[in-house]
Amino acid sequence: MIDYNGMINKQFCAFDTNYISQQKKFASRMSPLEDRLSALQEQGHSMAASDQRMIECKWLLQYTADWNALQAAVALLSESLKDTNQEWAEVQSSVDGSWGPCYSQWFLKVDAMIDAVNELADQGEAPQYPFDFLAPIATIDGMKAWLNDHRTSKILADGIDRRDALGAVTAVLSEMCFKSEIRDYFRQYVKGFDLGDDYIAAYKAWLDEWQDPETGYWGAWFEQEDGSLVKTTDLSLSFHNISYQHGKVAYWPEVFATTLSLRDGTYPYGWKHNGDFNNHNNYDVAKIFAEGWSSVDDATHQQASEDLSTLLDWCLNVSMTQDGGFIDDDSFYNSVGAAYYYGVSFLDEIGYFDPSKCFWTDETFPEGPALCGKIQKNMKSHDLDDDEADAAMEKLVDACGDCSKSNKRRTVH
Repeated sequence: MIDYNGMINKQFCAFDTNYISQQKKFASRMSPLEDRLSALQEQGHSMAASDQRMIECKWLLQYTADWNALQAAVALLSESLKDTNQEWAEVQSSVDGSWGPCYSQWFLKVDAMIDAVNELADQGEAPQYPFDFLAPIATIDGMKAWLNDHRTSKILADGIDRRDALGAVTAVLSEMCFKSEIRDYFRQYVKGFDLGDDYIAAYKAWLDEWQDPETGYWGAWFEQEDGSLVKTTDLSLSFHNISYQHGKVAYWPEVFATTLSLRDGTYPYGWKHNGDFNNHNNYDVAKIFAEGWSSVDDATHQQASEDLSTLLDWCLNVSMTQDGGFIDDDSFYNSVGAAYYYGVSFLDEIGYFDPSKCFWTDETFPEGPALCGKIQKNMKSHDLDDDEADAAMEKLVDACGDCSKSNKRRTVH
């Protein structure tokens, strides 16, 4: 199997011979700022502006060799941490209809938009302003051109790995096209964007063409020195394409075989981060298996079940604290709430809280509801209230009720 991370690092080093030393230098500068941001979030401050600046700093560090831009971004991040009143960074722009005023990268604003739209859709509220900032993908031709331009990275030429931008925009487009409540919301409320059947069909056709029939996976492509392309097997991008299409994809035996083969690889081309499992990636794996379980044979079920059992053991005994908390990893997550969201999502997806969702084993988990309540109490004691923490709490309440009101599981009539 190709070492994709090694290949990418090698290309960055060819682009900039000081790449490794520069990356280490800026990572050390960012580390105490990440610690400060996490501490403020744990105190109950949303820190929306600082969060946006941290996300962009991490993107510059991990996906570019633009040290001047990163130096400026780190300075802005440091300054932003001096002010905990950052609600202004959560509202829609009256200028172009975007969210994420502290982002300079367009794709990050797109990513912020879909979070806001999900919230607005839940509330049945229209946005205040037209989504003019979506102009680059507002037409079929524009959408396909943007996707084609970003599917292939040319690090040797420009020092940019386009994988993160590609993943963010395709995830958003998939929500818009395949998530019924978001599709309906765009059609009813969003001005300046015609999300018609032709647009959706064109996007679906582009996704199908992108899927690799040999591996069943999706991934960024990388141009080599001789002009040839390397097509990666990307766990995260494949998860999004499978999840938002509700498992209605081709090549399921290949998808399972590839997913299982990636177990010991490094994210996003494997399940692990810094040599160990990670609940974000565990959730991706569990969701992929859940969506395709009926499309593979018993031998594949057995192998996948064994791996899910290993992931569950790691989640409960390594990633969690005794009082129902999830241990943050600021080298991976952008917020404390994210650590909770992905831990909860993994446990929820495998049916740990709700036996009716347990697709992979006949084992029952009678301790699940009690842990569900313990996690809720832990989150409330830490006043976690960012978007991802809220989403985690919503999943917990759906699974076992609001434990601050009752110790009984919610009954659905």
